Amino acid sequence: MNFRKHGALLFVVALLGLGAAPLQAGPSTPPAAPSMGEFPVHPFAREIKAFVAAVREAEKETDPLRRCLAYPDPPGSHWTHEAVVAYCHYRYQPIITFAEVKDLIEHGKAAELDRRMDAALNAQFTQPDARGRLDQSFLMDFGDGSMATRYLLDAWKRQSPDSAFAYAASGYAYVNMAHEQRGGAFAPDTPGEKFDAMHRLLLRADADLRRAISLNPRITPVYRAMIHAAGLEFGRAYAQQAIDQAAKVDPANWTIYRERIWLAEPQWMGSLDAMQGVADSAMQHVKQNPLLWMEKTAVAQYQANVNNCDCAPPPEAENFPAAFDELVSMEVFQAAAKRAQEQNAIAESVVYLSEAIRFMDAPQFPSTALLRQRRAPQLVIVDEPQMALDEANKLVASAPGDAGGYAARGLVYLHRGNNSRAEQDLETALTLKSDDDLVLSTLVSIYTANREWDKAWDVDNRMLQKSPDNQEVWIFRAIIQEQQPRAGLEDTYRYCLARFSDDPSMELQFKQMREALDRASKAGTAAPVQGR
Repeated sequence: MNFRKHGALLFVVALLGLGAAPLQAGPSTPPAAPSMGEFPVHPFAREIKAFVAAVREAEKETDPLRRCLAYPDPPGSHWTHEAVVAYCHYRYQPIITFAEVKDLIEHGKAAELDRRMDAALNAQFTQPDARGRLDQSFLMDFGDGSMATRYLLDAWKRQSPDSAFAYAASGYAYVNMAHEQRGGAFAPDTPGEKFDAMHRLLLRADADLRRAISLNPRITPVYRAMIHAAGLEFGRAYAQQAIDQAAKVDPANWTIYRERIWLAEPQWMGSLDAMQGVADSAMQHVKQNPLLWMEKTAVAQYQANVNNCDCAPPPEAENFPAAFDELVSMEVFQAAAKRAQEQNAIAESVVYLSEAIRFMDAPQFPSTALLRQRRAPQLVIVDEPQMALDEANKLVASAPGDAGGYAARGLVYLHRGNNSRAEQDLETALTLKSDDDLVLSTLVSIYTANREWDKAWDVDNRMLQKSPDNQEVWIFRAIIQEQQPRAGLEDTYRYCLARFSDDPSMELQFKQMREALDRASKAGTAAPVQGR
């Protein structure tokens, strides 16, 4: 079956030796985890051991900034060292957190918040290691577009009616709210009421952003927000005005260039040539701001399409190394790792997860644990079983109430061939989070391989209630009904035939269900099944 289509469940089935012939008797214990040789060979496969060894050494460093600087770059890449240093400093510099913003406003200390915002802005302009400090604070604090943020910003404006930062933050948040109202679909597929809601929010954003500029034109996040508003609705002239104003304030601002490249994408207001033009312009300012090196491969990144949108060809993991020959943002690495894993390019996934962790491994970035939970089982596949188990043990120890740590360790044990420990951890994970798809699918795989039929049937029923149209659930149902045996295989076959007959990947499953039913018929326990 196609892994990209069917997801993690059939990967686990294959791991347990059931995927090739799901209705045949499976082994009493799972075989050993697959080696790298059993997966497609991609560019990083031969260099992964040296890369992981360097990652393991770097992760011994306890200081986040020094750890970031000690990390290896991806195999064969040609990252500009100054860009890496600048991005490490950017990611780990002290910013004003949302919790601090909330605390200051709720305690009537908006003037102190204004003072701290102004200090961040001045540092951004005057200190090489503080590039983008205010930009990142705005992105982290006001980028979610939530109503909770909206209420807080309205209170800030009331407390400081002449605060340029309060109006800048308010307008910035309005643009993000407008973006969420607009949604990610193309215009013909977006309901008119969404456009109406977006329009109302953008008008409020424009009023606040213009007010902020009149009070302090040096607040760079304002221009990023205006460029985004232009892409959503306000058009080229509005965008150009914001770009021209921004160039007078900070001609080498990385976040503004990132927004300009987004605007220049073909599905918005541009083309590949327009994107390249913005990237070329950014390269003229790299001496002022090395972060701009990250836009050198903007067109290649777009063509790699790691976010898998309909605006470019489907992403292929073997194309990623060329697209990321220069440093790219940690968001890109997260998306690339996800796509690589879906395509069984496990070495690439480990590399890109590691690079994402490199730039996110600090308390202010809580999603790092999720990345480590994904990486740990993959480390076994690239022949690093001890590092995988050490990482999984740390995940469980650091958050014993988090199902994800137990799930990750369960998968590590599974890949290492320790079925009983895997089952224990996955069952613990299920008690902490009862609806985790990967845990459910892995447990039904283990129970089926161990011939624990009642357990397998119970979990499969839970999965069926949650996802009745998930064909893997029905495949496991058929495995259990044939191997136990248990009544109902013919009903399962009929349902699958009616529901999934248009899927070519189900041909083998249909064939094996028919053969199983014919065997049962010859044994006198069921009626023969005619061909489709």
